[in-house]
Amino acid sequence: MKKKARLKRVTLENDFGGPISFAGKLQNESMNYCEGSGELVSEKIFLSEKGRTGYSVATRNEDVREKRAYLMEDQGEMCLVSNGSILLGVDTDNLLTFFAQALSEEAAEKSSDEMEHIRKQLEAVNG
Repeated sequence: MKKKARLKRVTLENDFGGPISFAGKLQNESMNYCEGSGELVSEKIFLSEKGRTGYSVATRNEDVREKRAYLMEDQGEMCLVSNGSILLGVDTDNLLTFFAQALSEEAAEKSSDEMEHIRKQLEAVNG
């Protein structure tokens, strides 16, 4: 029997918006290092008590560090996305089309291992 994780206070730091705080639990996390670029990427996906998805990605390349965070809420035909400063309502079909296009463009530049990682991350977010 799988143990239920206790909810705890989560604060996602964000260099490109405000910090995002909520009660939730860690759903998935990964860390990847690209030898070619020397970039280290850490990604975490959280599920909030209200059913929202929190996503954070931290990158480091030598002395350059960046943290990005988003809180997303699926409302059927609309998806609300916040970076802690701005709240956007985006048509879900348009959002999925945008992601598919971005992944397609990224696929042309990435190895099959990197694309498999992205596919697994999307599966984790979408259940």
